[in-house]
Amino acid sequence: MNLKFILTTAVFLYTNLFYTQNNCHCSEALDKLIIKIENEYPGFEQKTKNKVVYESFKKQLSGEAGSKEPENCIEVLRKYTSFFRDGHIWINSSIAKKEQQTGNTDFVKIDPVKFQKSIKSKATGLEGVWKSKFLETGNIIYDIGITKKNNSEYTGFIITSGSKFWKPQEVKFRLFSSGKYEYYSIDKSLRTGTYEVFQDNILYLKEARVFFVKEVPENKLSEEQVKMKVGELRGFDIKPVTDKTTIIKLPSFDYPYVEIIENLINNNRSLLENSKNLIVDLRGNSGGTDTAYYNLLPYIMTGSIRKMGVEYLSTKTLVDGLTGYIESVKNKEDRKEEIEMLNKQIALLKNNMGKFVNLSGNLFSVNKIETSGKGPEHIVVLVDKRVGSAAENFVMATRQSKKVKIAGTVSSGGLDYAAARFFDFGCPEYQLQLPTFRSLRLPDYPVDNIGLQPDLYLDKNIEDWVQYITEYLEN
Repeated sequence: MNLKFILTTAVFLYTNLFYTQNNCHCSEALDKLIIKIENEYPGFEQKTKNKVVYESFKKQLSGEAGSKEPENCIEVLRKYTSFFRDGHIWINSSIAKKEQQTGNTDFVKIDPVKFQKSIKSKATGLEGVWKSKFLETGNIIYDIGITKKNNSEYTGFIITSGSKFWKPQEVKFRLFSSGKYEYYSIDKSLRTGTYEVFQDNILYLKEARVFFVKEVPENKLSEEQVKMKVGELRGFDIKPVTDKTTIIKLPSFDYPYVEIIENLINNNRSLLENSKNLIVDLRGNSGGTDTAYYNLLPYIMTGSIRKMGVEYLSTKTLVDGLTGYIESVKNKEDRKEEIEMLNKQIALLKNNMGKFVNLSGNLFSVNKIETSGKGPEHIVVLVDKRVGSAAENFVMATRQSKKVKIAGTVSSGGLDYAAARFFDFGCPEYQLQLPTFRSLRLPDYPVDNIGLQPDLYLDKNIEDWVQYITEYLEN
């Protein structure tokens, strides 16, 4: 199993988000955040080379923090994290702003336990217990109760939440008969848009890119049917454009979509093998896991993929996350080899706390790809400014193929520091996410805030990229 995949999975899944400390004053929160990032962000030294500018910036923020009310402190903290211009750094607050506090994030007068027991017999339409699934990386899993308020509105409320920011009975969203929704993000900010419902068993909030799957009453669809429909709604697709050219659309590489992508490829092998040209549409794909695209590489690559290694910054947070992951899988027979390897890595990290550690021991890797006997002769990967992280890894890998050209615009530039996880910095009202490694491409080949340049630039006057590239490939 890929070491990077194990570590990334472990640090995402086994993080304790629930703390017992009291809330921090804004100045205290800023000071603690600064200490945490200065000591545990892998990109800190690289991104603060001009110490005069950095120290001046900190001093300015300290002055702002002293006068900020708790509900507005997040503005100061985000100013600080934005200094590093790293999309893998994320901070949020459980303290709603005053305008939000007077808004509609209220509570229902429904006992969640009684609701779950009674809903089986009386549920109609969307009423029932739903679970959030197929979320973008880093989002929180919720169990949601949906109840009918009146003929024009359903209310979705929290039954259980993986986030300390949300409490049982709190309203998470509202669905209106017009097809519109109101959805409250993790920080209680309001998002609106349109939703789709499939057979009263799959709910998709389009603009928020959030799915909920019914659990009670029992879902009428099989797990395979759910995955297929979710893939379709989310935009995963493969189809002929012409008799010579096929397009595969991959809008995300996040973990919940790995199997959906694998099935999409496996179910369309004949189409991939017999198409002269292939367009891989990555537009809007902000990343996820490299595992998501492995099954597509045999149709794209013409040889091996050379990739630079990574160094993890050894911290107690990282060690605790890996230790927790081992504890969760220790009784599984098929994980013995994985556990043995991780124990060796943990020992290495513990002996090098505060230092960068190359856990693989290799500066680079060369991965041989067993190419498909049949496949496209020419391939174009479509990229826009929203393509980042693992999707940029895909671009870097596939452009090593003699059959591939990258077309579109420069990518987002978020690839130098990754494997993000949540860090406790001593203020329980905030959630902080930081990356845990840096690429050994640095400092020679940075990507952050620069992006990857396309081979073929598609300017804003080209309205239909797919049509343009199809003509480019066929003429």
